[in-house]
Parts: sequence; C-alpha cells; structure tokens
Amino acid sequence: MENLSYKAWQPLTKGASIDIIAPAGGCEWNTLDQVKTLLKNWGLKPRISSNLFGDDLLCANTDEERFAQLKKALFNSESRAIWCLRGGYGCTRLIPELLKLKAPEANKLFIGFSDITALHLFLQQKWYWQTLHGPSANQVAYESIDSACTNELKKIIFGELKQLTFSLLPLNKITNFSTLIAPITGGTLTLIQTSLGTPWQIDAKNKILFFEEVNEPAYRIDRMLQHLQQSGLFQQVKAILFGDFTFTAKSSSHAPDHLIQFILKRFAKAQPFPVLNIPGIGHGKTNRSLPLGTKADIDLNKNQLTIKITG
Repeated sequence: MENLSYKAWQPLTKGASIDIIAPAGGCEWNTLDQVKTLLKNWGLKPRISSNLFGDDLLCANTDEERFAQLKKALFNSESRAIWCLRGGYGCTRLIPELLKLKAPEANKLFIGFSDITALHLFLQQKWYWQTLHGPSANQVAYESIDSACTNELKKIIFGELKQLTFSLLPLNKITNFSTLIAPITGGTLTLIQTSLGTPWQIDAKNKILFFEEVNEPAYRIDRMLQHLQQSGLFQQVKAILFGDFTFTAKSSSHAPDHLIQFILKRFAKAQPFPVLNIPGIGHGKTNRSLPLGTKADIDLNKNQLTIKITG
C-alpha cells in the first residue's frame, strides 16, 4: 500500500472536543483531574466516560466496557481526536471486536504508544488512518516527560508544526543509496511480535519499521528480533529505526544497556538495508512524537529523518 492511501488527520482548533480513553491499563482516579486541567489549559474540551475504570484483574476495565468506550470514541462525530490515557496491557483483547466494525466516515487524530501499538496497527492497516505514536495523556498531565516533548506534541495537535526532524545514528553501513522515502509503521517490539499470525499482523512491506521497548532483557530482545527475522517480516522492509530500549529503576539490574546495544548492533550488521538508532522515542523521560503512516524521508548522508505532517 502506498503512503497516499492513508487518511491524514485534521489539526485541532481551540474549543474542540477530545476523547480520553483507557483501552489498556488503568491508573488512579485523580489522574483524570490532572488530564482535564491540562486539556482545559490547552483550550480543549475533554470527554471522559464516567465508567472509564472498573473491576478487572489486568486492565482499566472489562473487555466489554473498554471496547464500548473505544468504539464510542472512534465513531463519536463530536470529537476531533482520541488520546489514550496510558499503555499497560489489554489492547490486543479488543482487536477481535474491532475487526467486526466498518470504518467511520471521518477519521480523527489518534495518540498513544506502548500497548497502544496494537490499535495503531489496526487503524493503519484496516482503516488506513495516519496515527501519532506519542506520549500518553497521563505522562503529559503529570509532566513525567520533557517539556520540549510536550510542547512539540501540542504544536502537532494544533497544526502549528508542519515538519519534524530527527537525528539518526547508523548501526550498519549501506552504500548503494543515500536517501529513501517511505511511510513509518511499528511501535513496541513486544506488540509487533505479538501481531504475527493474527488478522492484524504488521505489514512492513516497503515501509520504514520502528521499534522501541521497555523492561525487556537483552536475550528477550534478541529472541524477538530473531523471531521476526525468521518469520520473513524484514524481507521487503526499507529500513529499521530503533528507538529507546529503557528500564525502570526496579528492573535496571536485569539487563545492562551495553548488552542491548550489542544485540542491536549485531542484528544491524546482518541486514541488507539501513538500520539506525532514533534516540528520544520510547518509555524514557524524552518521548518525542512520531507520525505513523506518514511519508518519511531518510537522508543517509546527513543521518537525518524528516517527516512532513500532512494533517
């Protein structure tokens, strides 16, 4: 599928409504007050279900309730965007019901990352939406990411930023060409692997494939990459971008950073296409927004990625 097949979102204007959903993990109720305050300060009208949280062992609410809220947000003609409260776990459980739906007439801006990767893939591949791999609402509300990332996200949302530029670090040497143009797809490595063999399996053909991950030891990262390699996923990939592979304080002792970097570099050297590091996207303090399904330009001479935001 060519990039032109994807539907671009429209920038928000002051006074626009935005749905806040929790399709995966939950959090404390007082987080919603922080999110409401944030959006009102931005001049937006938050729409949040009174049943956002409920009783469930693993997720923010039951599968049925989380799906109902997601469906309502996707088809709600009064809102212009959907922002996921956080990641966690649970989005894959909603895909079977999503597959039964026909796409709404109008698409909208969809923001999230981590477990939300599953929904990004569905929206891109089934409904042909461009989506935004970006900070979750609770991250921004609690200022747990750099203010520069928050400001960048806000400018993207309101259409004040027409182009994004990222510095890249090459992990292998490819000399047969200097530039490439393709849409980006991807997200959290674990969710990409999880998609294999499913109706929403990632389609990486003629695309730039992006990965990031959190709290996964080096051997698991290597195992996932080998699984994807042996599945044939990389056969027609244009390039791979590795974002941040981070750890929380509690888990940092399980996998030293140098082991992961060794795994990524060893993987890169075995590939016939460019493999590059794109720092600052993932589960760390710095978490920049990355448009998915949008034309991206990699300049291997400058080691730079440029994305024009078409919304």
